[in-house]
Amino acid sequence: MTDTYGAPYPKEADPNETISQGGYASHIRAHEYFVFPIPDAIPSHLAAPMLCAGLTVWSPLVRAGVGPGKKVAIVGLGGLGHFAVLWASALGAEVTVISHSPDKNQDATKLGAKHFVSSASKNWAKPLTFKFDFVLNTADMTNEFDIDEYLSTLKVGCRFHQVGIPDQPLKNVSPKQFMANGSSIGGSHIGSRPECLDMLKLAAEKKLFPMVETLPVGEKGCAEAVERVKKNEVHYRFTLVDYDKAFGG
Repeated sequence: MTDTYGAPYPKEADPNETISQGGYASHIRAHEYFVFPIPDAIPSHLAAPMLCAGLTVWSPLVRAGVGPGKKVAIVGLGGLGHFAVLWASALGAEVTVISHSPDKNQDATKLGAKHFVSSASKNWAKPLTFKFDFVLNTADMTNEFDIDEYLSTLKVGCRFHQVGIPDQPLKNVSPKQFMANGSSIGGSHIGSRPECLDMLKLAAEKKLFPMVETLPVGEKGCAEAVERVKKNEVHYRFTLVDYDKAFGG
């Protein structure tokens, strides 16, 4: 496998060992199985983040059987989380957003969430005991969570699923923490080709569009994107545009 960003192509394929440039590249050559037809109903600048953040949260939702009658919690409302709310709501689930930022309540509602819970509040988890069929954690600070609080919100035999990647390992996790409701912790990365095609089909049919900001590709635009991501000043995903201006038609 060659990652689409920051990875050298194998010597037998490219003696120059070109480094893949991901979204900074003017072109990419790939096997037809690993590229996807984009429905005409989805503008390119909105489709681009679907192929990464969108699929990363779509996959665990559909694998968990999220749909009508299911109660789902999305932890974190950022680049990943806002997609998760959009998809879970469109799949028919009753969605609750759990966020440490109370000011994101309005965006959560726009995306389809029925409920919003501020995890900055004391004892926030108590009213949610045994409530959710699935908890999808998109935050990257799990190592600082009180895991017991999040596990307590799950119904019997249900899962706390991780797609956000914390910088530190989860310490002092004990089997005893899972015994009250038979809960479990899992994780996943991106998704499969059939899942991606299904995601794009639903997005096109229901006109499900993420919250995306655009910046022109180039030194200035890329620098701004990196700096603002570092400062968490993104609402909620960047797409680089104007490739024809930068590279020619």
